[in-house]
Amino acid sequence: MRKHRCPEKTVLKIRKKKIKPLLDRIYEIIDTLRPSKDSHLYTAVTYARNQKEKLYYFLDDPNVEMTNNLAEQTVKSYVINRKNFLFSDTEKGADASAAVMSIIETAKRNKLDVYGYLTHLLTVLPEWGRNPTDEQLESVMPWSESLPDFCRQEYDEIIQ
Repeated sequence: MRKHRCPEKTVLKIRKKKIKPLLDRIYEIIDTLRPSKDSHLYTAVTYARNQKEKLYYFLDDPNVEMTNNLAEQTVKSYVINRKNFLFSDTEKGADASAAVMSIIETAKRNKLDVYGYLTHLLTVLPEWGRNPTDEQLESVMPWSESLPDFCRQEYDEIIQ
């Protein structure tokens, strides 16, 4: 969850006062548009109309970011190294890469030491075999209280 510099009620008040009128104005303009069905503008307008409810959601929940910058920053390193992933020439290889990337980013977001966390996972998961119990899996989740201390060393480079 996002940490605010001001109380959540204040965040919502500011968003509704400053941002909502801008969004309302944008949708007033969008609603006046009547592009032809085979145009790119039609596709864009239809998309905007279909996403309106989701776009407005952050006005009611202070923990929802106004932008997708965090997601963009999270995947940036993978996009930059895209050529390295060309070696994932099988579906299983691509799935494995995606799983590892997801674990790494989840560890970062939970302020874990990525190397320590991966070491722990690669040590305990093989011992549990193909069908670990829900209890076992819960014990290795990034938020688990039972993680060893070497997993909890704070990861300082987290993007806030």
